[in-house]
Amino acid sequence: MPPTSPSALPPATPAGPTAVPSPPTSLPLSPPSVEAGPRTAAAPRAEDARLRLLLAAERLYAEQGLEAVSLRHICRAAGNGNNNAVQYHFGGERGLLAAIVAYRVPPLDRRRAELLAAARSRGRNQAAGEPTADGPTAGELAAGELIVRELFDVLMRPLAEEARRPDSWYVGFLSRFSAHPPRVHPWWAGGRPAGAVGHEVSLTILGLLSGVPEPLRPLRLSHLVRLCLTALAEYGQLPAESTEAAEIPEGPENPYPGTGADVSYEIYVADLFDMAAAALIAPASTTAATTTRTAPDRP
Repeated sequence: MPPTSPSALPPATPAGPTAVPSPPTSLPLSPPSVEAGPRTAAAPRAEDARLRLLLAAERLYAEQGLEAVSLRHICRAAGNGNNNAVQYHFGGERGLLAAIVAYRVPPLDRRRAELLAAARSRGRNQAAGEPTADGPTAGELAAGELIVRELFDVLMRPLAEEARRPDSWYVGFLSRFSAHPPRVHPWWAGGRPAGAVGHEVSLTILGLLSGVPEPLRPLRLSHLVRLCLTALAEYGQLPAESTEAAEIPEGPENPYPGTGADVSYEIYVADLFDMAAAALIAPASTTAATTTRTAPDRP
């Protein structure tokens, strides 16, 4: 049985992919730091051109998806007149995708490490019987549910913060790749996860889902990460209720008023993560549990 006490929070992991265990094959969100392809000389102009290409690609992929964006399109959007600039700076599309992840992941993983340290500190305080302003009770910690909620927050809050940055399209970029299997996902370039802390937290969450059949655990985490990535990327696109629409006589009244546009981002994120954590620990139906136990292994 996996631990359900504050000790279930993962220990600090050394930076770098060498300390990371083998990835679960169904988990799409956590990629490794990768080589970004052939490097040019570190002249300021070359580095500026490289960054412009990287950011233009991130934005276009987030807005249109991988299949709709050509390397020539990226060069034009970056203001680069050389249609072979991506090949020159990154060695091709795969190198470019890996470079986007390698550029964004380190600060995100540092933020996860900060949140993880804070969660550990709260857990120690509760174990010692010390109250905190808004932390869990000892009973909640012992039950394990809040451990999953806190760990999911550690995993996803840095991305929620990233989604509000005006100079970043990384969350939308990730959401476009969320259904890709690890072998072609840029987060798993080189066969290793890009973020050691994010990967370790993901594995710890999976280990806490003792009430869920083991084959379904990575699938659930994959589903919920994908859902949250899409929701975070689309928050700014939620349409507000307009008075003009309310005055249109045709059509039935909206049976589900409100779109979420009138909810603050912090509440939006908190409710999203509450829902995801609840879904992670929800007991499997009899059908799912029975089918999982009796299903033959895939070839």
